Amino acid sequence: MVRCKYYFWIIGLLLPLLSFSQKKKKQPDYAFLSLPNVVVDGDLTEWEGNFYLADSELWQCALSRDAGHLYAAVVIKDPALLLEAIHRGILLNLSYNKKKKDGARILFPVADRERVRALQQDPDRDGTDIRADVLKSCKGYHIYGFSKVRDGLLSLQNDYGIQAVAKIDSNQYLRYEAVIPLDLVPYKSDEIAVQLLINTQYQQLQRAAKERTPNYGGMYGIYRPMGPTIKNPYGEETQIWVVDTLK
Repeated sequence: MVRCKYYFWIIGLLLPLLSFSQKKKKQPDYAFLSLPNVVVDGDLTEWEGNFYLADSELWQCALSRDAGHLYAAVVIKDPALLLEAIHRGILLNLSYNKKKKDGARILFPVADRERVRALQQDPDRDGTDIRADVLKSCKGYHIYGFSKVRDGLLSLQNDYGIQAVAKIDSNQYLRYEAVIPLDLVPYKSDEIAVQLLINTQYQQLQRAAKERTPNYGGMYGIYRPMGPTIKNPYGEETQIWVVDTLK
């Protein structure tokens, strides 16, 4: 019985170590671009040849900054990932320093559920492509953590200079572009971390699992209950972090 007890104790110590052997592929260290005369129209002509993840068949993105603004661009090629993006949104998150944490966030596009349901139930639209109409159903930007701007839904036409555009091009790719005035971000250092994330169901489940998983302390240290493994259906990360200076 004692031998059996120690056997399970050893297995409990080894399992976390085995999980560390399956580390994710580390992404390169990206830096902010300094593209001139960026126009937020969703065409992304200024960004061509400058995207991060240039070899990805799934998606590409980039971040650029000037003296007063941060710009973001995303191209999504994968049809399944595109659908998740137009229904759940693309998150642009500006941390207040170089730590990779939640800061000033804008989530867009986020489809209006009632409008989507109506489109899906419309017999005249049966079998037709409703993605462009789903994009048009978005009522505004979901905003959190900015100074001078109240958390919640911000109008697409606003006086703060926050703007984002998303549209489907002739190649059936989703093109996204956004701009954030830096004076709306209460950052605490010149070096900040910025996240671009496709808000997939996988990302939502991963975040929920982290938030609800308790830690139990004991004589053998901290124990974290092991639940079902959440697997990324896309085979590569659908988010990036860029840590760089604003000056």
